[in-house]
Amino acid sequence: MDRPKLYADNDAMQRSNVNGFLSKFIENMTWKQDEVILEIGCGPGDMTNDILYRVLQNKIKQLVSVDKSAKMIEYANKTYGCSKLNFKVLDIECTNNCDSYSNCFDKIFSFFCFHWVNNLLDGFNNMHLMLKHGGEILVNFLIFNPIVYVHRSMDEEWKKYMDVTKLKSLNIYSKDEIIALFIKAGFRVISVESDAKKFIFPDFSSYIGVASSVDELFNVLPPHLLDKYHMHIKDKMCEKQLLEICPTTGKTTFTYYPITVHAIKD
Repeated sequence: MDRPKLYADNDAMQRSNVNGFLSKFIENMTWKQDEVILEIGCGPGDMTNDILYRVLQNKIKQLVSVDKSAKMIEYANKTYGCSKLNFKVLDIECTNNCDSYSNCFDKIFSFFCFHWVNNLLDGFNNMHLMLKHGGEILVNFLIFNPIVYVHRSMDEEWKKYMDVTKLKSLNIYSKDEIIALFIKAGFRVISVESDAKKFIFPDFSSYIGVASSVDELFNVLPPHLLDKYHMHIKDKMCEKQLLEICPTTGKTTFTYYPITVHAIKD
């Protein structure tokens, strides 16, 4: 996921999801003056700037948004950086990266990031490390990563391209396992929401735009195979009942399974 403009042009679903719950949960948080906030997995920074920062800008002293991709951070700083909002490279799974921020932040937010993290416990432990005592987290990500499913159920002809991706090694966790990992990391879980949601794309090509912005295989497949790979994705997603395509209008309904956790570090 090192193509920031492509990702920003195809994140309507992510925006809809974040807009749907952010204001509700923020009202349930306790706020002080001049808080310093961390966002994990900011990507190209467009949702940070357009949604999170606009909601928080009158409540905070600083918003630090991080991502492991240097290309994403370079794009975000050039496009959206300002005095109260800056973007930095950080890998949430790497404790050495996070040590310098020990007990620095009043709150931590993360949207559509942790389903790309292989070792959730390491990520949650590092969030706990960086959060002040009494600080809160609001984390939203997919329980079920559809791109991981597509990669793991690939036909033989595609598997020779898989070495370039890290998705085949990603762990898959259940809702109960995720909650248990937050508790093991030291958080007191305040609330959890986990309901299936649907997003309607105008056509299947629009869904492919989203898939191409996050699926690393699109970077390496020969151009003449792309249309065939699109059909492979379509078959696998429909087989799993994650996509439903209207035969008359072509409208494509994507079913996804987010989990939202609000927790505190006592």
